[in-house]
Amino acid sequence: MAACEPQTDTAPAGDAVASAHVFASASLGPFDGHINALAFAPVATVPWEGRLVVAASAGGLIVVDVEGQEDSTWQGETITALAASPDFNLRGLAANMVLALNADGAVRPFIVDDARGQLIAAPVSGLPDSGVSALCTLDGNTATPAFLIGMADKSLGVWTINDTGEATLSAQKAQVGKLAVSISNCAASGDNVVATGEKGGLFSLSVTDGVRMITGVESPPGQVTALSSKGTKLVLVSDPAQGNLHVYEEALQPLYDLKTPKALSTPGAAEPGALAVSTRSFGGAGFSAGLLAVADDSTNRIALVVLDTIPANADTPAP
Repeated sequence: MAACEPQTDTAPAGDAVASAHVFASASLGPFDGHINALAFAPVATVPWEGRLVVAASAGGLIVVDVEGQEDSTWQGETITALAASPDFNLRGLAANMVLALNADGAVRPFIVDDARGQLIAAPVSGLPDSGVSALCTLDGNTATPAFLIGMADKSLGVWTINDTGEATLSAQKAQVGKLAVSISNCAASGDNVVATGEKGGLFSLSVTDGVRMITGVESPPGQVTALSSKGTKLVLVSDPAQGNLHVYEEALQPLYDLKTPKALSTPGAAEPGALAVSTRSFGGAGFSAGLLAVADDSTNRIALVVLDTIPANADTPAP
């Protein structure tokens, strides 16, 4: 159990933030090529059958369970970003709705069905087919998936997908806004969204009171995700060059740097890249608190970290 506990270090005088580390509970892979993006595809009725969707630089998509066993694949173009929303009711079929962004800026919709983990191209009309720079799930706990889609022209839109009984599912843009910069990665953080810019920078965006920027701070370019620890909302930005995750509080003030080193025989993530978070249970005592998935750019593996082992700050580690 000690391998699952986060450990902290006080930063030397002059350093901006402290540091901490937390060990992975499992490691998946290696995969064929650099991991561009990750998304969890949980299963509400049978948690231990929850899955991950993996987009690697070799092209296509792979669906694996949390033990690393492959369920299905899609042989296709290179995917650069993923967003998944569970509990989608596709005419009685429980499924995860997954949006994939290809290297040409087009959105490709998929379904991962709960029963078999099959990845199926979904007929969805109305989604942008060019110019997309970022996408993320806004609310992953409803039967009507909502996504934020960022465009290269700096505009943002909130999109919903509905099954109206027609031959194709329907995507509609519910809100629209525009920023001063184009975003390259985003993640839901409570009622808001956090995003990183193509040239760096970390931003907090409102999607409830109009689509607009709330605040922004300097940050190296990286992938972003958000989670909650002991009631504190945290924002994580991966920095493979520095070998850590930069952790910020909700207002984007830096808290500490988080590392995921090797624990006994379980590899960590020496160069953190793609990130994904799910608060859903993935079975058993170990994975019931939800998971953070961290791709290691140095090994093309994925480290799975139990959410409640991530400290709220470097001074008060989680139990």
